[in-house]
Amino acid sequence: MLALMIAATVAAQAPPAADPEDKAVLAVTQAFFDGMAAANPEAMRATVLPNAQFMGVRTQADGTVKVSRVAFEDSFGKHMDPGIKEWIWSPVIIRRGALATISAPYEVSRDGKTLHCGIDVFTLAKADGAWRIASISWTAEPDACPELRKL
Repeated sequence: MLALMIAATVAAQAPPAADPEDKAVLAVTQAFFDGMAAANPEAMRATVLPNAQFMGVRTQADGTVKVSRVAFEDSFGKHMDPGIKEWIWSPVIIRRGALATISAPYEVSRDGKTLHCGIDVFTLAKADGAWRIASISWTAEPDACPELRKL
């Protein structure tokens, strides 16, 4: 009986709060996605460091891999299409000092239709007291959504 009471007490307790710095890192990532959904390059720009770099890795139909690298200002920084929404789940955060990474499965859609899924890797640095994105790398896998949604 005592074991049941202890188990019930432990189960009723809230899980420990996430680390405030981890929350801040995730908040910057969400702000980037919110800016993308709003087709607002200025809102996105507020979340990235100058000269932020982006890299997409996509396997082509013939099996070859295409790696695309671009600076934020040369792509997202100029124009965004309305209707794009991206979200992550099950993030793994590694943080040491002023450096943080987030790895997570993601899905991106346009006007409610899934375009593709993959893995996002964000690298962030804390500069002038604020976390900002230094780079984003991702895989683009149109057929991986069912598998990745299970993670």
